[in-house]
Amino acid sequence: MSGSTSGLFSGRGKSEFDVPPALTGRPLLAEAWGRRLGRSFDVEGERTVGNVVRWEYIGGSGWGAGRSHIVIPPHYSRLAITKGVHKPKRWNVFIGELSTAPAIEAENAGTNSRVYAHHGDETEAKVDFEGHGAVWFYSFQWENGRELISHTDAFRGAITIPGPGLVAVGAAHLGEPGWGTLPPWKMTLRTA
Repeated sequence: MSGSTSGLFSGRGKSEFDVPPALTGRPLLAEAWGRRLGRSFDVEGERTVGNVVRWEYIGGSGWGAGRSHIVIPPHYSRLAITKGVHKPKRWNVFIGELSTAPAIEAENAGTNSRVYAHHGDETEAKVDFEGHGAVWFYSFQWENGRELISHTDAFRGAITIPGPGLVAVGAAHLGEPGWGTLPPWKMTLRTA
């Protein structure tokens, strides 16, 4: 992939950086991680509404070297790495197009938010969350999102992935995916 369609940003402490110009104005997929024994960090986006510029929370990294996916809405062209009142340690953020989402496997598991590309037909999947979590489905352009399953406690269930699109695993956050560290989860596609 060329540098114009992706970018790796790394640093230490609170930092700000611009989204690569070739990627601005559309939803993006970011993968965020820190050091092996480090704490998580937050990703915020700068948004201008009228004459007011404000920073808005977008999502968080995984704990330590755990990698979480975060979808960055199209209205952010400048991002900041923060940790509330604490100073973040070493951090890494890889930003790319939504097409960089990995293909969904027959078995998927983790402890962080993830976005997968599903290129197949309608498929059933079994989901098992050891704590809160949710699964959403979006078009490849991150449109027409719908929640497939969600719960605030541990749960097991079955979902139907309606066809080709993006499958997002995250926390339930005001009717949209919440990005960052999650309790352990597993999603298994049922084969025909």
